Amino acid sequence: MENEGKELNIPQCFSGAAQLLLYTRYDDPRIAGWEQKWITEWNVQLVHPWFPERTIKIHKHFWPLFNDALTELELLGLDSEIKSCDSTFSIVHYADSPVLSVHSWGVAIDMNAADNPVGSAGKWSEDFIAVMMRHGIYCGQNWTGNKEPMHFAMVDG
Repeated sequence: MENEGKELNIPQCFSGAAQLLLYTRYDDPRIAGWEQKWITEWNVQLVHPWFPERTIKIHKHFWPLFNDALTELELLGLDSEIKSCDSTFSIVHYADSPVLSVHSWGVAIDMNAADNPVGSAGKWSEDFIAVMMRHGIYCGQNWTGNKEPMHFAMVDG
């Protein structure tokens, strides 16, 4: 292999495990044309009229996972746990860090931020979290260390 034994120089903004995975799979979300290629503006309320936002910007590969999870939540009567949609696609760094948030790739959504602040145990039911996990969506309520229970993403981190 050409790079065997050489140290790879990965930019700090992609230094987290989730960020590196997203960067290698989908490239740098800050480059020209990236948003048009990977992000869709989804009118959630056409399918899920109870959802607190009419439209959200979401990654084309995250959309079907999230849609299927919302459908199952509704069938199980768990959709009432969602009170707000606080953040979706946005090019943003972690606080005091050069590392890009996974929101920068549109693969994360923050919900019920007021009830589930960073560092709290979170208020989502076990059944709600189980539905999200069945659809490949991780919740920051399950993280070890600094929890972020408002955070749901198609990558763990």
